[in-house]
Amino acid sequence: QGYLSEAGASIVDRKLGLDVVPTTGIIKLAAPTFNYSRIDRAKARTKERIYTRYPDLGRRFKTVGLPDKVGSFQLFVTGYQDAVHWIRMWETFPEQAPPPVTQTQFQLQFERMVILDYIIRNTDRGNDNWLIKYDQADIVEPTEQNTAVPMDPQQPEKDGNLIDIEGCPDPAPSTESVVGSSSSSSNQPPELEWADVTVPQITIAAIDNGLAFPFKHPDEWRAYPFGWAFLPIARQTFSQETIDRYLPLLDDANFVAELGEELRDVFKSDKGFDKKMFERQLSVMRGQIFNLREALRTKKSPYQLVLMPAQYMVEVKQKKRKRGDKKSRREQAEETTWTDQEIGAGQSSGGEGPGPSSAEPSTSGRPARTWNETYKQKIETRMPFFRYW
Repeated sequence: QGYLSEAGASIVDRKLGLDVVPTTGIIKLAAPTFNYSRIDRAKARTKERIYTRYPDLGRRFKTVGLPDKVGSFQLFVTGYQDAVHWIRMWETFPEQAPPPVTQTQFQLQFERMVILDYIIRNTDRGNDNWLIKYDQADIVEPTEQNTAVPMDPQQPEKDGNLIDIEGCPDPAPSTESVVGSSSSSSNQPPELEWADVTVPQITIAAIDNGLAFPFKHPDEWRAYPFGWAFLPIARQTFSQETIDRYLPLLDDANFVAELGEELRDVFKSDKGFDKKMFERQLSVMRGQIFNLREALRTKKSPYQLVLMPAQYMVEVKQKKRKRGDKKSRREQAEETTWTDQEIGAGQSSGGEGPGPSSAEPSTSGRPARTWNETYKQKIETRMPFFRYW
């Protein structure tokens, strides 16, 4: 079911506005180069022969040819190389490292990939499974319009002559005129002395997300660490721009619920869909989001984020009320008013402070719910035997 994880990673990327995963969708394709059994190939050949010789009989077939196969289809990105290539290049040749402006852009892109990988709990994120596109500085050649020297408005125009021969009886130029000409040529505008240089640009593409969305946290033998956790850039704290952009979304429990419903619609398309297994996958994802919220709120680094204990966030189901135990409309209205006041005041239990979702309206238009009202926290106690940190 790796193709479902590929499509699910694209949904998380689009929902959060990370823009690091190439657009991925689920499609159906059929090709003779795919892996088919002998029975499927024999059926396809028989149907094609019957349809060719007996068209009236062949029209009764629902499908003619090889059956379609369901899989993920991802847009191909051009100009990208493995992250290992550029990281080694910058470590070996520090003089070729990006300038500070480009490094800031790279940090923002890197933090977006960290948010994606941590939410989907990608167990196969090495430095060769994410790509970097580095557009280095390029010299822009000046055009004819830029090279044209502007005319001095204070100097009167001549009749197409640079030197007034009639006014100068002596053809030999004086020393003052030579010095003046040399000084005037040196005081050229800067756009003529220096060519424009473009600022290097960096873009990250996160591919190979087929082993994401596990139904449990890694335990027993392997820890499945994130490859980017050992980079020096992972020791830097999350930038304020990243915190202001993504923390309000993750604080909203309705937003997290909508994300789970969109993932459910994709995972339900598989024939082997299991409700209980998918609920466990969502519990892992919610636990990752819970840790990410705390890391962004306390301004931790990606390295400190992966050191946080793994958690599960199980959805709290509301108990069904009996028929004879119904509340009156007045009691329901009072309870609704009190809940709205409590949300507006930003009160929360369990050591959580008022998040941005309490001050801002919900993205779904529904009243904002706190995490404590919606989910129940469970901490993973079984730790992997081998750990890399």
